[in-house]
Amino acid sequence: MEQVPGNTESDGTPIPLGGWEQVFARSPIPMGVAQGFRWVRVNEALAELIGLPASEIVGHDSRRFLGADILDGIAQAMVAAAEGARRLHLEGTVVTGDGTERWASIDAVIIFGTATDGDVDAVTAVVQATDLTDLHAARESVAASERRYRSLLANISDTVSLTDADGNLLFSTGRQNRALGYTAAHWEDLHPLSLIHPDDLERATAAWQAGLERPGVELGEEVRMRGANGSWVDVVVTGVNLLHDPDVGGMVITTRNITALRRAERLASSQAAVLELIARAAPLADVLDRCVELVEENGIGGQSSIYLLDQDRLVMRAGRAPEVLNAFMAPPPRTPPRCLCDVAIASGAAAYLPDLDHHHGHGESLDELLELGHQLGVGAAWSQPIVSIGTGEPVGTLSTTYERPHVPDRHEQRVGELASSLVAIALERVESEARLAHQALHDALTGLPNRTLLLDRLDHALARRDRHDEGLALLFCDLDRFKVVNDSLGHGVGDQLLVAFADRLRATLAVGDTVARFGGDEFVVLLEGVEDRAEATEVAAQVAASLEQPFVLPGGQEVYLTVSIGLAHAGSHEGGDAWLRDADAAMYRAKERGRNRIERFDTDMREAATKRLQVETDLRRAVPLDQLAVHYQPVVDLGSGRIVGAEALVRWHHPERGLLAPDDFIAIAEETGAIEALGRHVLDRSIGDLSGVLRRLGPRPFQLGVNVSARQLSGPGLDLVVQELCMRHGWDPHDLLLEITESALTVGINGPVDLLDRITALGVEVALDDFGTGHSSLTRLGRMPVGQIKIDRSFVAAIDHAGGRLVKIVDAVVAMARALDLRISAEGIESQEQLDHLRRAGCELAQGYLFAKPLPLDEFEQLLAADPRW
Repeated sequence: MEQVPGNTESDGTPIPLGGWEQVFARSPIPMGVAQGFRWVRVNEALAELIGLPASEIVGHDSRRFLGADILDGIAQAMVAAAEGARRLHLEGTVVTGDGTERWASIDAVIIFGTATDGDVDAVTAVVQATDLTDLHAARESVAASERRYRSLLANISDTVSLTDADGNLLFSTGRQNRALGYTAAHWEDLHPLSLIHPDDLERATAAWQAGLERPGVELGEEVRMRGANGSWVDVVVTGVNLLHDPDVGGMVITTRNITALRRAERLASSQAAVLELIARAAPLADVLDRCVELVEENGIGGQSSIYLLDQDRLVMRAGRAPEVLNAFMAPPPRTPPRCLCDVAIASGAAAYLPDLDHHHGHGESLDELLELGHQLGVGAAWSQPIVSIGTGEPVGTLSTTYERPHVPDRHEQRVGELASSLVAIALERVESEARLAHQALHDALTGLPNRTLLLDRLDHALARRDRHDEGLALLFCDLDRFKVVNDSLGHGVGDQLLVAFADRLRATLAVGDTVARFGGDEFVVLLEGVEDRAEATEVAAQVAASLEQPFVLPGGQEVYLTVSIGLAHAGSHEGGDAWLRDADAAMYRAKERGRNRIERFDTDMREAATKRLQVETDLRRAVPLDQLAVHYQPVVDLGSGRIVGAEALVRWHHPERGLLAPDDFIAIAEETGAIEALGRHVLDRSIGDLSGVLRRLGPRPFQLGVNVSARQLSGPGLDLVVQELCMRHGWDPHDLLLEITESALTVGINGPVDLLDRITALGVEVALDDFGTGHSSLTRLGRMPVGQIKIDRSFVAAIDHAGGRLVKIVDAVVAMARALDLRISAEGIESQEQLDHLRRAGCELAQGYLFAKPLPLDEFEQLLAADPRW
């Protein structure tokens, strides 16, 4: 086999080669020898190019360091070559040791022969490489710049041309003059000034001459030039004289089509004018007129009209249209369509008749329309639907007619679409104003007149009464215990019930009577033309009777409601407010007397209502003015006879009415929401008071009982309040008893239970107060975290009448509590007989006047210190 300089033995030992070895090793040109694609020798320059020491290259496959492009070239050369020396020149990528690629040229001498062991054919290559990375990058940059330049010139919307001093075209970008539409070949035969509009030619010629006289200065003019389609096109022409520049040698002229820009500016100005009218709440007719002007000013010829559907969607009315076109464009919509507006309304898309003489596409049903159009001199027509913003349904059309056949271009279509949308906005504004006016005077849930409209009608009714001596009556209706129903079944169901009740009211009343939702579950009925009090009472009875049948919920559940009604006849009232106040007072009397009844107003009610309002006002000042005091009634353990606790009972030191008991103000506090602040105050004051007493008298078994209202249970934070106050006063939560009524537990479904669970988790005990007087339910009792039951005083009082059924109830309640592992307490103990019976029955705790009445703090402390026995 022919030996190649720089070859190695099979064991890798280099063959000494003398002077050639020195040239090879020290050459700055990357060189190497490969046999069978395996490097057998490389010099330092090649190792530097590859980025690895020579020791990590020799012995490795040379293809590892060659890019795919060079490998493809080698493969092709190997297929084409015969035995003998072959020369190879390639350019491509070389893969360095760190995986990056460099661009290089490869020159190789390939020798085909037989391997030294004679087993296989071998290929030996003497390789020389040149690093072309920087040169390749520079070439690519120049080529990319050239491509970018050519692409830019070929694709810009402007036309750039080069002319000589006489205006003869030397060069132009693109295959077509995009600004004017001429082909390149046609454009080359034209002189730019020959296309200028006559009215603009003088300015254009002066600008050309100025350009010739001022080399290097860019000059421009906005002119009209004739386009390839024969129409005048708005363009901006700029030019710069570079005749003196040897690289250019000509006048560089740029032509830009600004027709669309000018159209858009005119259209935007017209649009702004319409929107200004809408914003100023201009009459609809004025807005429609301006919309038609917008179409005619921004379109190409044509006469436009606007037609709107009426509320029943049966008849088109001319919103703005020449009278002569009404019969042609807008007869009532019919099926099949008989006019172009019918087609647009039915399809919800623009309908066209581009040529009435050669019409096709809409069927024979438009034949009458076509004949009428011919008589009126209509050559083409176009109808654009106006679509409601609120419903998405067509509510009218914008229609345009032309004297000659005409196909609207995209700009005209955009104008029509814009005008239609502006009309829709104007219609929505009118409808929105009507909706707002209705919403301002009607209840959103039931659709009934609201308080504002009611008061207006009351004032008008009183005015008519003064003129015509007409009998008037007012019914103030309040659904009984609706909050309980609402909270138990959910507000969604509550809303359904209010709507259903409103429907029953409408069905009950006569035409001409007014029923309004006053707020919440309160409704007011105005009866006009009633002859006497009996007639008004009869109507009120009919309203109450309308609730005798249950309301059936979607799931089939039945709900019964009752209503308390206050009746007030129009007397000497000067306004609706006073009249309403009287009916409201009568309604409250109906509530106080047991609900589900009708009460007629009298003057005593007015005084009671005034007094009630004053109590409400004064009560809101009672807490901040420290007018509330807490008295304490001792609780006695019936086993030991000793005092083991107390119930905190609030009293109000009214500045004018003296000391008031809870019955005089708690109900009002509940209704007005003042109970929350009042309840926190009592809880804070009583825990603080008794903490001080026990510190002074020493520790002993003692539990403080505090009443909690339904309103406090309906809020989420009572547990946090209890925790905070116990921590502040150093009171053990296990020594605190919160007393709740059975009715309070009916507020909501899970809310009170969840809250009470959190409270009892603190260690606080919960007592069910006045047991047996409310909505008693053993099932509900089993779910409640109650630790104590308090027997109501009404049952205790019956003990004095031995053998009565109520006495047996007391015994049964005690037995039930013991069976449920609940503590049992009795209230209202006033006699020794009552005490003895409760002890025999197994009652654990008791309180009442037999032991002591509710006492101020100092007197209670003295009693506790005396440690009496009973």
